[in-house]
Formats: sequence, structure tokens, C-alpha cells
Amino acid sequence: MHVALLANTAWLDEELRMFRHLVVGLIDEQVRVAQVVPNLVPEHEITTFGDVVTWRDSRWPLLRSWRLTRVADELEKLGVDLIHALDGRLWGAAVRLSDRLNIPVILGATSVLDLTEADRLLRRKGRAPLAFVTTTAPLGQAIARKVHGRQTPVEVIAPGVYLPENVLRNEAGEVTCAVVSGNGEVDEDYEALFTAIRHVVDRHPDIHFFLDGQRSEQRSLWQLAQRNGLLEFVSLVPRRLGHREALLKSDVLIHPQPLGKSRSVILQAMAHGLPVLARSDPWVDYLVEDQTAWLAESADSRRWIELLERLIQHPPDARALGLRSRQWVKDKHVPSRQVAATLQMYRRVTGEAIKFPPPPGSTESPGGNEPRA
Repeated sequence: MHVALLANTAWLDEELRMFRHLVVGLIDEQVRVAQVVPNLVPEHEITTFGDVVTWRDSRWPLLRSWRLTRVADELEKLGVDLIHALDGRLWGAAVRLSDRLNIPVILGATSVLDLTEADRLLRRKGRAPLAFVTTTAPLGQAIARKVHGRQTPVEVIAPGVYLPENVLRNEAGEVTCAVVSGNGEVDEDYEALFTAIRHVVDRHPDIHFFLDGQRSEQRSLWQLAQRNGLLEFVSLVPRRLGHREALLKSDVLIHPQPLGKSRSVILQAMAHGLPVLARSDPWVDYLVEDQTAWLAESADSRRWIELLERLIQHPPDARALGLRSRQWVKDKHVPSRQVAATLQMYRRVTGEAIKFPPPPGSTESPGGNEPRA
């Protein structure tokens, strides 16, 4: 089996570490992998094993799609027999590539925004088999309703994140460094949180907030901090590929918005035993009140004040929350499980049988295939 993993800059900005785990895990399972990545991704960020195909990413959807479909000839020369688009913004190009090469395509759904694109693609008259993989159960259920009555597989595969063996946390439980990670677009959720931060820093002036957004331009966050008199208490985090891994050394992760999408930065924080404060999100099934996070049900500054004060004044509660969320990741979000489920989906879509080792003493070649029951 030879799969082409299609990734774009925006998705890699969020999921670089998971991408590496997926590539290495598939190769370890004897799957040939072609990493189809933007040409501006540094070479040291790409797994050195397997094939690498580059393309020029763009902010403009039509131009992005056109550029990506131009790698068809290169994928054909490599002998790729399956395409896996890891982001909804790549679905259109992935489907055109699959139709041109006459090979199956798997579309990865990570956001509620992907549902509209699913409607459009399901109306296509393509030749190649089509399947969906979603990162959360609510997204899987929504797409399953859309494909009802069709021969279109839909599978929920929980994203996997690395679980460090030892997590060194501040034994005193002091909260001095907090990361606020949203999309960087000021809305009522950011407004409510910043109102709460203004209240909290008046009582706890030693805490500092690092603002991490998904946009290269974060001027609106700076202006919001200025309006609330918070410039001395906040810092903007420069956006560069892989920078979110450095944020895991903080004391808490705050996710201020219900973005309707899965983000491994939350799971990584949980894996590191960080307490997570977040807006509840019906599309994200790993945000569970008092199990994996403390949640705000609405854009309510009073609730954010309550959560922040509990975090600061009750360190044992915060540490216990971090341990529970870490256990959640250990039980449900390890990379090996994601790789195994992904490989199973690949075999389901391509029809490739699972290779079983011969019984002891058998003269049968280990390469023989047996159909899966």
C-alpha cells in the first residue's frame, strides 16, 4: 500500500507533531507514505523516511486547489494507490486527484466547517471510492447522517498525542504562566475572558498571560488587551511552525472559544498534566466537565473569574484535574491506536487484506495474505 498524505500550512501549524507520529507509525506498519506538504515547510520538520512531494500553498482556495492537483503526475510515478486529505480545505483537490488517478480517497474531517464541503462533494459524480475519517464522534455522527443510504464509509478515529513519561510541574502549584489559545479573532468570548483577566490580575499581579492565535496578524488581541489595561500582563506569541509545543511548559491552558474543531494543542496540554480551562463545545467530545477540563458554558466573565480563582487558590484541585485529563489521554488518545485505526480504514477502503504471520512450523511464506473475517 502506498498512501499520499495531503497537508497544508494551516493544518500543520496545528498538528505538526501528530503528522510526524502518523507518518512514522504508518511506515512502521510497512505502509509506503508520500508526504505531500507545502514547499515552505522546513526540511527538518519532515520525516526523512518515505517520499516527499512539495507544492505551493496559498491563502486563496481556488489557487491552493489548482496548485495541489498539479502533483498528480508525480503521485502517479510514485505508484500511490490511496489519497488521504488531512484537512477539509484540501478535500476538493484530493477528490480531483483521486478521480484523475482512479484511486480511493479518504477525507479527514476536523471541523464543523467541513460539513458544508461534505454536502458539495457528495453530489459529485466521481469514479473513485470516497470515505470520511473524523476526529470526534459528533462530527462523525453529522457526516454519517449526510451519507445515509450511500456506500460511503465514515469512521471516527481519535487523534493521538505523545504521552510524556515524566511530567514536572510546579510543586507549589503557583500559577504564574497561562496560555490563552484561540483563533485570535476578537469576539464576545475573548471579551468575557479579558474582563475576567482584568479582575484576576488586580488580586494576583504575578500571573502573566501568553496569547496564542491562529492568525499571523494579532493586532486585534493587542488592542483588546490595551482597552482592558492589560498590556503589562500579556505577551503575544509569535506564530511559527511547531511553536505550540513550547507552550506546554506553562501552568495552564485556556481555550476561550467554542471553535467547533478538534485541536491537538488541547490534548497535548492534557497529556502533560496541564489543567485546561475552556469554553464548552458540542463538537469536541474530549472536553468533559471536571474530567478533562473546567468549562464555561457561555461567554460569561463571572464564570471565567470563578474558574481562574479556583485555579489559583486551590492548587490541589488543579493538579487533580491535570492528572485526570492525562489519564484520559492515556486511555483514549495514544498515537499507536490512531495509527492502527487509520491503517484498518485504509485496508477497508482499498480492499487490501491483512497479512497474518504463519503458524509455528508452517512452511507458508509470511507474505501470504489472508482475508479478514
